[in-house]
Amino acid sequence: MAKKIVAEPTPPVAEEPAEVEPTGQETESQPPTVDEDEDLAGAGLTPEQRNARRLARKPNISHLPPGIASVPGSKDPVTGLLKDEVFALFDVGDRIVVERYISWSLDQWLDTKVYRVTSIDDETGHVRCIDEEYNHNATVGFKHPGQTFKLAPKKGNPFTAPKVKNAGSSQPDATGKPKRRGRPKGSKNRPKEVIKLERQAKKEGKAA
Repeated sequence: MAKKIVAEPTPPVAEEPAEVEPTGQETESQPPTVDEDEDLAGAGLTPEQRNARRLARKPNISHLPPGIASVPGSKDPVTGLLKDEVFALFDVGDRIVVERYISWSLDQWLDTKVYRVTSIDDETGHVRCIDEEYNHNATVGFKHPGQTFKLAPKKGNPFTAPKVKNAGSSQPDATGKPKRRGRPKGSKNRPKEVIKLERQAKKEGKAA
C-alpha cells in the first residue's frame, strides 16, 4: 500500500504596501507662520500694552461723513420707549467703510473694512457687499449696534484725510473784507528812476 504524502503548509509572506505615486494634490499640514520679530516684541507686554499696540493700527475715519441716519419712530411695545428708525444714506454701488466692534459698547475694536454695496435690505438693515481687500462677499448690518458706517469716496484711500487748504488768503482785513493776493487795486508801479537808485544804493552798501 502506497504511503500518502501530505505537503506542509507554506507560511504566509507579508506583502509590502504598494508605493503610491504623488498626484500633486496632497496637502501637508503646515504649522502657522509666526513673525518672530513680532512675537519677540510682544512677549514682555502686559494685556493692556498689547491692546494699546493693536488700537494703534486702527485707521482714522472721523473725517468721513456718516453712512446712516436715525429719526424717532414708534414706541417699543415692550419698553414703551420711542424706538429710532435707522436708514442708510448709501445706495447700491457705493463704497462704504464699516468699523466693527466686538461689543455693543463700542469699546473693543475688531476691524475696519472697505466694502462695495451690492444689495440693501431696509427692513432688516442687512447689507450685502464685496470686501475690497480680499475680493469676497460679505454681509454687514447698519441696524446692528456694534458697527459704525461711514461713506467712502468713489475712489482712492478713504483713510487718508483730505488736505486742508491754506486759509491765510481769505483772512479779513481792517475793513472786514477777505484779503486778496496781489497788488491792491488802484496802486501804480514805482518809477524806473526810483527803482534804479534803490538798486544802486544796495550795491554801494554791499561794497562798503
